[in-house]
Amino acid sequence: MVVCITGKIATGKSTVSQFFVQKGFDYINVDKLGHLAFEMNKEHINKVFGTCDRKEVAKIVFSDAEKLALLESIVHPTMLKLLKNELDARKGKDIVIEAAIKRRLGINCCDITITVVCDENVIKERLKGRYEEELIEKILERQKDIEPEGIIVVNNSSLEDLNNQLEKIYEQLVKEVKG
Repeated sequence: MVVCITGKIATGKSTVSQFFVQKGFDYINVDKLGHLAFEMNKEHINKVFGTCDRKEVAKIVFSDAEKLALLESIVHPTMLKLLKNELDARKGKDIVIEAAIKRRLGINCCDITITVVCDENVIKERLKGRYEEELIEKILERQKDIEPEGIIVVNNSSLEDLNNQLEKIYEQLVKEVKG
């Protein structure tokens, strides 16, 4: 079974993914594949953006939708190849894929998609100290296309509440698979 976890920044995708890891699923983090794809395409990125420093490129692309699309046109094909390689290497295993931009990347290998959502004020509170407020706003603006799909998990409160929701979802998935 392949479960995809999607959602905006700071909604709790990693926490949800780790729940499935604890249930025995192999874990693939598409953000990490993105970092690898960035490294693999550094020369091209440097030519296009005048820098290959990830933080500098992030400032550029989160301020300009066209530049974000340009960066994505460079790294997304590599990310998809890396994802395919990871999936091929894990054939027959239960896998959880954490992918904020699942739809934008065109990931279609999932048996089940879980979207983690939370209120925007909760996201901003979670990101305080990690990013400047202006960058948080820009990131959220660029993530407007991350729409809820599949099973929706609301993560506005405690870890205990989140785990209770996930246990119910997991029990249902096990029932459906074992039919």
